[in-house]
Amino acid sequence: MVDPDVLKKLRKALHNYPLLYVEENSALNAQASALFKNIFDTVYATCDATEALDLYERYRPAIVVADIKTPLLEGLKLAKNITAIDPSVKIIFTSSHDDKALLHEAIRLGAFDYIVKPITVQSLVDVLVRCARELRLQMHQRLFNTYLQNIFNYQHNLILLLHRETVVMANQPCLDFFGASSIEEFGRRFLNFGDLLLEHSGFLYNHDKIEWLKEAKNRPGKLFNVKIADAEGNSHHFVLNMQAIPDKEDYYILSLNDVTELNLLKLFDPSVAEKESIQKDKRILHGLLEMAKRNNAKIKIHNLYKGLSITNDGVIDGLDDNYVWIKTTFMQLKAMQFERRVVLVSDIFPMFIVSTDLLRFNFDRMTVKLGECRMTTTSPTRRQYIRVPPDAEAKATLLFQGRKFETEIQIADISIKAMRLILASLPAGFQAGSKVILDFVLGAPPLKPIIINTEAEVYRIGELYHQYEAVFTYELRGRHHKELIDYIAKRQMQLIREFKERQNE
Repeated sequence: MVDPDVLKKLRKALHNYPLLYVEENSALNAQASALFKNIFDTVYATCDATEALDLYERYRPAIVVADIKTPLLEGLKLAKNITAIDPSVKIIFTSSHDDKALLHEAIRLGAFDYIVKPITVQSLVDVLVRCARELRLQMHQRLFNTYLQNIFNYQHNLILLLHRETVVMANQPCLDFFGASSIEEFGRRFLNFGDLLLEHSGFLYNHDKIEWLKEAKNRPGKLFNVKIADAEGNSHHFVLNMQAIPDKEDYYILSLNDVTELNLLKLFDPSVAEKESIQKDKRILHGLLEMAKRNNAKIKIHNLYKGLSITNDGVIDGLDDNYVWIKTTFMQLKAMQFERRVVLVSDIFPMFIVSTDLLRFNFDRMTVKLGECRMTTTSPTRRQYIRVPPDAEAKATLLFQGRKFETEIQIADISIKAMRLILASLPAGFQAGSKVILDFVLGAPPLKPIIINTEAEVYRIGELYHQYEAVFTYELRGRHHKELIDYIAKRQMQLIREFKERQNE
């Protein structure tokens, strides 16, 4: 039996694509057409290939499922006529015989796949799932090619197509820069574009006050300075231009213009520039790891789980020119699996070592294999105050200009100095620096509920997928201050228990 979730996902992927179905057996035609209509909004069904060619010429469906020996106009000839009109059409042949000669001819004509009768629902769904992936890739390629020409000086720049923060297409100069042979390899190595943006004063990168994508989205047309390392670990200074694609939500074209030869990095951050020669030298990084291994030096390993810092000791278990093996606790390995990032700290390291290239976990040996590593001056515990997501029953009310603002509000996380809220809408005149009153209730059994009313100030505002994100700062004193400290400490304990339970996943 076919998994209902697979059918649901398949319909979501293919419902907008019309299908042409050609089958001379009227009973099979009716039965299969009924199944297809559960997946596709539009299905054109016929019993002969002559009418099928007419239907194709009129409606140009993206997918054709046809009996290879359909009467009046033989199936292979039908395929030849259709691909002459559109070579990208996905043709899936069906046949009562496993005829290798027919199969080879179908492949030569560009058929997408070949199914031997009797056709099972599972075999048909498997082919359509692969067909959906191919159509999605073609859509990404069309988007990329269509909007590429709109980027100024694109032929000299690194060009990327992003879906949210995932790179789905990149031009050849971009692949060459990162040493990737294909977009598939690029995607395996770099899961999130934001992870490529290195810290540099005055530049765009992720940190406590800014999430790079929100900042770029909220300031359309602005050019940003960014720093990114190439395949050899050399840092380059780029000017980034991001354009949202009209009518395609969460798709963006990025253009990166390399201006490294202008030597402007020192102008932005002299202290970082002085360390650049150390940071970019892989031999020095390898030497530091080798020194730690030879001396069996303990290394502090840092990860985050829902704002909760997970830290344990570890050692360098193995090392070669391209990889490093870290041995640590089971808990830390699970934390790495969840975050897909690790930070290594040691007294013998002049800077922190970061890797997002976590290649293989071995829970028998309690090791993880790391690929690309880099050094950074950013502390893994740089947050001054611990932020935790509240309990599910937590509620917040916002008073602005003396009136309660009626909208859906969710508390995203909270610290003793600030709270981040997700709001369905914003009141008129609401902006950074606005004064508000926050009422919030925290605590669910077994925690004792606490009720806090405090003046607060809007620190920053951003958009978040048809909602708004606002950070508020406040100064609590006396009983409220102590109650919030106790609450955050107890939430940390709950998150620790939750994390321990998830270690069995």
